[in-house]
Amino acid sequence: MIAFPVLSAAFPRHRAALAICCAVLAVPALAVAAETRAIVIGVDRYEHAPPLRGAVADARDLEAVLRGRGARDLAVLVDSAVDRAAVSRAMEALLARAQKGDTIFLTLAGYGALEPGQAKGAEQDEPAFLLPKYDRRDARKSGEKIPRVELDQFIDAAETKGARVFLVADASFGVGLSRAVDPRVAALVYRSLSDRPIATGEDSALARRDFERSVVLEAADPRSKAPEVEIAGAGYRGALSYAVARALEGAGDADGDGRVTTEELIAYVRQFTYQLSDQRQAIVALRPRALDASKDVIAQHVAPLGRGVGVQAVGAPPAGEEEDATPAGGGLTITPLTPKSMAIGPGQSLPPAKPAALPPRPKEPIRLAVRGAAAERGMGAGAHAPFVLVGADAAADIVWDAASRDALAGGDVLAHNVDAHELDVLIDRAATVRWLKLVAGKGPLPMRVSPEGLHRKGQRVEIVIGGVAGRNLLLFDLTGDGVLQLLYPLPTDPPVVQSSEYRLTVVAGEPFGADQIVAIASTRAMPQLETALRQLDRLRDPTKVVDIIAQFASGDAQLGAVAIFTTR
Repeated sequence: MIAFPVLSAAFPRHRAALAICCAVLAVPALAVAAETRAIVIGVDRYEHAPPLRGAVADARDLEAVLRGRGARDLAVLVDSAVDRAAVSRAMEALLARAQKGDTIFLTLAGYGALEPGQAKGAEQDEPAFLLPKYDRRDARKSGEKIPRVELDQFIDAAETKGARVFLVADASFGVGLSRAVDPRVAALVYRSLSDRPIATGEDSALARRDFERSVVLEAADPRSKAPEVEIAGAGYRGALSYAVARALEGAGDADGDGRVTTEELIAYVRQFTYQLSDQRQAIVALRPRALDASKDVIAQHVAPLGRGVGVQAVGAPPAGEEEDATPAGGGLTITPLTPKSMAIGPGQSLPPAKPAALPPRPKEPIRLAVRGAAAERGMGAGAHAPFVLVGADAAADIVWDAASRDALAGGDVLAHNVDAHELDVLIDRAATVRWLKLVAGKGPLPMRVSPEGLHRKGQRVEIVIGGVAGRNLLLFDLTGDGVLQLLYPLPTDPPVVQSSEYRLTVVAGEPFGADQIVAIASTRAMPQLETALRQLDRLRDPTKVVDIIAQFASGDAQLGAVAIFTTR
């Protein structure tokens, strides 16, 4: 998976006097009559498949965002209201109303699969969005799906009328996983019902179209499946739909000019989806080759938002620029790759930083499950974050295996050799990581990990942090057992980065588990935050991470967080 650069800001309310939808959600205003129209579909309940948990919530969220930004022509279909006839009627009716200059949002959240092609003579399977009554074994119900080819035909018809389509397909079609899920935790729910991998020679049937004006976002590539993720305050959701909604609200406005361009939206959605899913999901974004996505406006605000830094990707650092490796917590050996172009900038002359507007701590308690033993009296009692004990087979934020003394989270091993009296720290760590993801949603600092997946002993992994040119950078590791280690700046490091990317190499080693790498970048100096992080260095007190970031982060600070998972 690859993450891409993005920035954001809060979305201000538009003036009530504005009546033209294209002034809020639109492509360039070609005509006064241009509208934003939408068909929003979400399916949780299927007659012949296990239920999903967040697809209807995705549809309702996107509906609310679109209505709140001025869209007046919306058809919303969820659960039992969704069948092939209803979808076909909605598409035909919307096309009949579409006019030149319109923007049409078509969003689908639910199961996808590779299904037999419907075209005459079709020999290969094709991606399809599955509807509630779909059943491959029943000839009467096998047509209850929307093949991707029909979505392509809808886009073609809209473009013929001079409109453009923004398609959000929050379903997946493959069977591949970026990381296996530990069987001791409740299984993740994926939005794919495919039962076999793509066969050799089928790639041609899955090739994407290059439309004239329309943009397509898909939850995963055709070989992969996308999980539903649990988001504090929102419950289970599709990461793609959730990220699109937040981008349209204004979090995707990277340069603070009051508009969200297609380029900004795609960059935001790529990065936030990547971070929300703990690198299990990489979206597919398709935009016309001839489209200048940096100028193509998909959402427009009334007032400028005032934050943003341009990002330019660079190649690998030249040979010979690695510094001596330093040990880190969580079994990682850290090697910073510091470009020679880095130098101390004029950050010292900036006025005092304004405090950042950050989200409150989530109110939902951390769910702790114990396997292999009864929960002990007072277990987790020292945690600062609220928590609740749940059954061993229930959905849990942390699962503690009493026999192996492994702690697990999200399908991964969090830490080994964890005693019962240490669970309070892990509860606080889980609450802190959950909060960090909410902060990242305001505009995640671009970070990516390469290679992806579970990393074995001795394997080198590179973390790349973008969007840091001319900015003060703070970087720390929160290990699986809750120890904080400050990674940047070290005493010899310049606080202001002049290169567009900062690169860090880690080597997997004992103790194995999970490390959350957190980066904070700001145009303003953050001496108090840096001092507070140094005071926490090598200590196990994850709750204080929330306190000090909330207190000392500057108003334009961006935060990103990626996880690294290691094993023997």
